[in-house]
Amino acid sequence: MNTLPSLFQSSLLVYVPLGVFLTFALLMTASLHASGAKPEGAAKAISCTILKTLGLLLVSLSSVQIGYGFLTMSLVMSQTLLALVILLVIGIGIMIHESRSMASVDKASASVPNLIFGYSCKVIGCLIAIVSGLSLSMTFLLTRSFEGAEMPATLLFLGMLLSLVSGIHANGGVKKAKKKR
Repeated sequence: MNTLPSLFQSSLLVYVPLGVFLTFALLMTASLHASGAKPEGAAKAISCTILKTLGLLLVSLSSVQIGYGFLTMSLVMSQTLLALVILLVIGIGIMIHESRSMASVDKASASVPNLIFGYSCKVIGCLIAIVSGLSLSMTFLLTRSFEGAEMPATLLFLGMLLSLVSGIHANGGVKKAKKKR
């Protein structure tokens, strides 16, 4: 089954740019309400955030498939593995490039997109971890075996990693100590 022609359906070509435009407009409106935010800086921060999200999706998709292949020992050197590694490298490259581009944006302009990106990733990661953890535990409780638990285990690991990393990202990479009075 060839899925490439289905990617170019007219509805997808209309709704994806429309969704990106609406997301951009909503984030731009919220970003400009931050004190000291500049329109050009906010627009650059939003575009970097949207592209970092695309890179994160590529990394997540490829790492889930690679992790599943390693757990099931079904990963052989083939064109599929090469394609997954290429997706992983492209996703990492996009994320690194956009993070470097985001470094030139002032903090006030980048604060709202950074917070939305960080906490959205944290919530999504927690939801993935909770659902896959429940799936693992229910599978074991009902069948008394972990047969077929490779995908939930992979998703559990990915969800925990995503929520941990995004929690660090949302704080700016620094844990702040409380001051004693």
